[in-house]
Amino acid sequence: MAFSKRYAALFTLALAFIIYLTNTSSSSLTTPISFRFRQKPIHIQAPYTAAIVYLVSVLPGPRNPEQLLQSLPQMQKNIPWRHQWPVLLLHAGMYDTPESRLQFLHRLRQSAEEQELTAEATDMLIQRIEFVPTSHELPPGIPANGAADGPIWEGEWPAYHHVCAFFSHKIFSHPRISNLTYFLRLDDDSHITHPTCIDPFEYMHTHNLSYAFRQEDPDLGWVTEGMWPFVSNYAQRHAAIEERLKRNNWEWPEGRFWPGGDRFGLGQNFRSYETNFELVKVERFTSLEMREFLEELASDPKRFYWSRWGDAPVRLAQVYMFLDVAKEVHKMCEIPYAHKDEVFKGCECVPL
Repeated sequence: MAFSKRYAALFTLALAFIIYLTNTSSSSLTTPISFRFRQKPIHIQAPYTAAIVYLVSVLPGPRNPEQLLQSLPQMQKNIPWRHQWPVLLLHAGMYDTPESRLQFLHRLRQSAEEQELTAEATDMLIQRIEFVPTSHELPPGIPANGAADGPIWEGEWPAYHHVCAFFSHKIFSHPRISNLTYFLRLDDDSHITHPTCIDPFEYMHTHNLSYAFRQEDPDLGWVTEGMWPFVSNYAQRHAAIEERLKRNNWEWPEGRFWPGGDRFGLGQNFRSYETNFELVKVERFTSLEMREFLEELASDPKRFYWSRWGDAPVRLAQVYMFLDVAKEVHKMCEIPYAHKDEVFKGCECVPL
């Protein structure tokens, strides 16, 4: 009799367990059970935002895109991008119509196939392209017929001078760029020539860098006239900048404090970065003290539109005046690179 009661009790427990499993199985159709140790994210959220920036035109009208069509597939193919950040094509109207955009993307697909990108890589490149209308107006005080007054580089006036002014200061207030963490600037004649082992944005983020360049090359004295006195006078009025320049081992030409200081550095070359390749941490170049410097720089537009001051020496001056060069700046020789026909010297690439 006891034996029968024992079996009855076991039967009752078994029946209750079956009913529980049935209810659990039914509810699992709408409420899946997940186990934390088995979860694997499909998309990794980056801790920063970024974009690749090409300034493809500064004047209305068509422009030959052949070089750009070569540069873009190389950039896609030879850098192991962890995230497919947008590629911003800043233009002054050449891609305003749907037809012009479709035609460019069709030619880009052809170029990518010719450069042996996979179908998947080609599709990703096409999806990254963003056409961004960007106007460039002559500032007050610069007449439309200014070329007649003989500015420096008058043969490319005002197109090249627009480029210099844009990358020197205007880019940091551009609505599509000002809220990014980083941007990589490339020109249409920039070439990532061979595969590299690093994603440049990941490198910047991992090493907490604020600026990276590919090569340094001085701008000649005849296109930087007045720049030495400008930087010197600004530093003298800002003790923190004067001290930072000293810590960064900044070197002045002779005669900084001699009488007739307005001619200080006349004819002397000015150190410059080759800004056709540069990586910029935007917030470091939009700080209050940096904005004040750029506002004073832009207060006299003749610096760009007559004297043809370039963004290359301006950027180097910014870096040495406002950053800790030893800690925040890197020569990114790990990326095989050429500008036009000049192949830049490389170095060993160590994966992150």
